[in-house]
Amino acid sequence: MKPKIFKKSNGVDRKISNTFTASNYLTSSDSDKVSVAVGTATNHIETTQTSSDRVYFVLEGQITVNNELIGQPGDIIYIPANTSYGFEGTFKIVIINSPPFRKKSEHIQKISD
Repeated sequence: MKPKIFKKSNGVDRKISNTFTASNYLTSSDSDKVSVAVGTATNHIETTQTSSDRVYFVLEGQITVNNELIGQPGDIIYIPANTSYGFEGTFKIVIINSPPFRKKSEHIQKISD
């Protein structure tokens, strides 16, 4: 695969709940190694389990993971594959998954709208 740019205008929004939307840019149809999305949340609370290694890069606001890690703009939070965790807050984050995010492989346990 040669280098490619993924423009904001080509991002595909996926509404996860009334409080969280992910704009998908680089997906499993583009790469079998990694996916990239931008998540935007307002007063979001979720408990989930990821099947991929996941990295959150905080762009705006604040995200709290497992009631102990507080990510602010410029921070990176790493979630190892097959980890159950909770996260909450009002934030904008870059979400990187390796291997790529696949909805059928995710296990959302609870979302509070």
